[in-house]
Amino acid sequence: MAKFPYLTGRRGSQSLYYKRMVPLDLRGEGRPAQIWRSLGTADRKKAEAAYGAKHAEVEALFAKWRQHDAYPIGLVPPQVPAETSSDFVPLTPALLRRLADAHYLNVYEDDFQWRGDLWKKVHEDEAAFWAGKIIKLPDDDWNEVKGQQSSYFAYLMEDPILEEVFLYAVFRARKAKLQRLQRQYQLGDGGDHAQIADGLLRSKDVSLGDADRSRLMRKLMETEIKALEDITAGNEASFDGIVEREAAVEPPIQSVPTKPGELMSLLVEKYIDDTSRERKWPVKTINRKRAELREFLEIVGDKPVNSYCQEDGVKFKDVQVSLPIHRMCATFKGLTLEATSQQVSKLRAAGNKIALLSPLTINDKIGTVLLFFDWAKSRDSSVVNPMDQQRMRRSRSKRQGTKRHPWTIEELNRMFAAPIYTGCRSEYYWKKPGPQVLRHSAMYWVPLIALFSGMRLGEIIQLQVADVKCVGMKSDRASRTKPRS
Repeated sequence: MAKFPYLTGRRGSQSLYYKRMVPLDLRGEGRPAQIWRSLGTADRKKAEAAYGAKHAEVEALFAKWRQHDAYPIGLVPPQVPAETSSDFVPLTPALLRRLADAHYLNVYEDDFQWRGDLWKKVHEDEAAFWAGKIIKLPDDDWNEVKGQQSSYFAYLMEDPILEEVFLYAVFRARKAKLQRLQRQYQLGDGGDHAQIADGLLRSKDVSLGDADRSRLMRKLMETEIKALEDITAGNEASFDGIVEREAAVEPPIQSVPTKPGELMSLLVEKYIDDTSRERKWPVKTINRKRAELREFLEIVGDKPVNSYCQEDGVKFKDVQVSLPIHRMCATFKGLTLEATSQQVSKLRAAGNKIALLSPLTINDKIGTVLLFFDWAKSRDSSVVNPMDQQRMRRSRSKRQGTKRHPWTIEELNRMFAAPIYTGCRSEYYWKKPGPQVLRHSAMYWVPLIALFSGMRLGEIIQLQVADVKCVGMKSDRASRTKPRS
């Protein structure tokens, strides 16, 4: 969108002008179809500087006409105060972007607060949650997968864990909200965002004319849709394609395809492009899916997509279950995935403790390959999915995880005695002692904020200067320092 959409020239004049078509609902006897205002200069930069005042003047004129038209017939309408014209400011691209960014952050904050409030209510009355009184339980998520009716909620309820059922209910509620908002946007129904727009404008001490306010409401709807899509996409991998309904059928006999299919390596990018557009994956998800499919190619090899079989799926899974969490350390650097898996098996057999990938991570990789072959099968019926029945079974009796002990005072003292806090050479050479204390670096502030707040790393690195306030002490250091993520 142009920054100055109504800036134009006029035949016979060297000056630049502000030209605006009068909306159809404001046209009438004695009123022009177009508004022309001279900007008093032929210099483009000077005209742009005068543009805002003319825009506000025309918006004020339109507001006056609307007030006049809305007044009962036969009565003399009151005059619009003279200062009204100076109250309006133009909705420049920079202002529109700032307001949209503020709303994007508000959506994230509101979603976080909403989840927290719901979880608190669940803790206070768990029975009400299971009765569906706190949040609707997603018992209507049945859909057809491979010819069978499947429901992730029903799968969870076979051996329910409160946290997992709650998170899935939140996910479904958020997705329903996103779908309602997308439908309202398609219908052009932005009434619900009028109050949001007014609140943002009050917070910035800004007034807009009707046309600019309508444009802002439309932009806020687009921003909220984008924010909800980003939040939903972050959870999609946890619930997308996880449920595999067990069918008591014998495995099909794999016949040799009569005609070779396309090479898998040639189809990967086509699959990523089609599916990312359909599911609106963020860039991070796209990169992760691509890397996981490339791991499959490295382990099994690049072949026609209809020549893979169950043995290939078993080989991929066997390698994944033996891979270490930290694969880039010196011990495994330069090794292929298969060689790394073999090396880990030897080291563990010799008594070395090496942490392996979690079942959740392995299932995520298996799920990515499984969905790729489902997509390939929709293009070529001779394709057999090598990852069928290959998911790892996870215990659902209790939450699994590594037990973490709190830091001791001695450990904290050692960490905060690092050159970052006592003085280092530079941000690049932060391990070497020197004269600089990195007070304007995220490396300095993130550990301190984590120590005193208990926030998660992902929450800390998203902080802005406006989020940090000084309470109970006289210092402006917090307002002058901004972590750089």
